[in-house]
Amino acid sequence: MMTTSSMFQVGLPSLDWPFGIHLWPIFESAYTFVVGSPPQDFRFVAGQIPMSTLTAVLATLIAYYVIILGGREVMRQREAKQLNTLFILHNLGLTIVSGVLLLLLIEQILPTIIRKGIFSAVCHLDAGWTDKLVVLYYVSVCSRKQQ
Repeated sequence: MMTTSSMFQVGLPSLDWPFGIHLWPIFESAYTFVVGSPPQDFRFVAGQIPMSTLTAVLATLIAYYVIILGGREVMRQREAKQLNTLFILHNLGLTIVSGVLLLLLIEQILPTIIRKGIFSAVCHLDAGWTDKLVVLYYVSVCSRKQQ
């Protein structure tokens, strides 16, 4: 038995829906809300999207180290601030986002691994590099860079 609505599609767990709920439509709605276009329209074009050039990556790495190392030096002679609640909320947010991305990746790649094998799921363009997986790979990498 399967229940469907525009966003939620629930049914018995299967190879194509390993969690009993189809997660991609939920992600698609959230992605469209945040980005303004559906994930199917995403294309990796070097120089046109964030973090797609060596200059952007190097600038981000340099800024990261300047902030971390500079911040440590600025705070060296000061009393430590108690920001436990802020750190807990930050880590909770990162954990939730990472968990959701993991579930979405499993939903997309598990059927290919079972049906065609791990080699196909990793190496073949028609299996491991579908449009949905490319979006998830990019979102995953960009979300880690913002940690």
